[in-house]
Amino acid sequence: MAKRLDLKLLPGRWLHSHEEDVPGKRVFRPGSHPFPPSRGRYGYEFHSDGHLSKLAPGPTDKAVTEQGTWTIDDQGRITIRVPGCPDEVLEIDELDSGRLIVK
Repeated sequence: MAKRLDLKLLPGRWLHSHEEDVPGKRVFRPGSHPFPPSRGRYGYEFHSDGHLSKLAPGPTDKAVTEQGTWTIDDQGRITIRVPGCPDEVLEIDELDSGRLIVK
């Protein structure tokens, strides 16, 4: 991690802004962002106590959630654990109040 991250910005709902992705990087925006129409978005809701809601479009386009936990190491890697699923690791590339970019 080249720069210091303000991890107080991470808790909250982050939805995948696939329109802004570039090769090797995924862009997430706060849930309040004015997204263009979409048939559902993947995302995460990070709670400051370490709990997590993993969001995905459901069969009727209504969001479905899975509950889990998250931790972050000193290199900016978030490990997401949802029971019954393999662990997921997101490496933060950039984080500010309006955008989360992960590798």
